[in-house]
Amino acid sequence: MSNRSPKKVQFTVLTQDVIVQLKQKRKGVYWSFNDVPQSYGPFRSDEQAINDAKLYSQYGTTSKALLKR
Repeated sequence: MSNRSPKKVQFTVLTQDVIVQLKQKRKGVYWSFNDVPQSYGPFRSDEQAINDAKLYSQYGTTSKALLKR
């Protein structure tokens, strides 16, 4: 059985430190900003969730159509 307690991950985007929580649930890994009730996911791995959080933190979206512009 996997550990389902949230993990905190810190990374730097545009010279700002960002901290997100990763939470393993039945359908996969979800990420959320601290003190924000909205979570994003599911993702198959922690790495995918972290990459999505970095993209969202830098551009404010993860939409490929908007990022191409």
